[in-house]
Amino acid sequence: MAIVSLRQEYPQSPDAVWAVVGDPATAAQWIPSLASSRLEDDVRHVVFTDGNPARERIVAHNDDNRTYTYEYIDGPLPLAKYVSTIRVDAAASGSVVSWDAEFTAAGENPAALEKDLEAGIGDIYRAALDEAGRLAHL
Repeated sequence: MAIVSLRQEYPQSPDAVWAVVGDPATAAQWIPSLASSRLEDDVRHVVFTDGNPARERIVAHNDDNRTYTYEYIDGPLPLAKYVSTIRVDAAASGSVVSWDAEFTAAGENPAALEKDLEAGIGDIYRAALDEAGRLAHL
């Protein structure tokens, strides 16, 4: 099992940041690696900028606590299991976003794949959190 865990602070209020990241249907607006995103019932359908589609199930969503959790159903990544939670909390400086994923790679050599996936998912999360901060300023 592999873990990606990022934290980023913002000067904006938790509600301002949650307004950017809190709607699973609009993930493509702040995650640069996504060309589109939409929600059908509890399934988020995304298309990556390279044209590959993926589906994720929203397993928990709580606007009052500013958090949601999703799991990977299928798509281009070689994942046997993937669960991720994004959360926005108050911080002395304004707010902090926590984005955590736990996953297991699929395939013949999952340990090697997990190292590559950790790096790739971390890059996606960092770029998305930078964009979320930019959008929360607007």
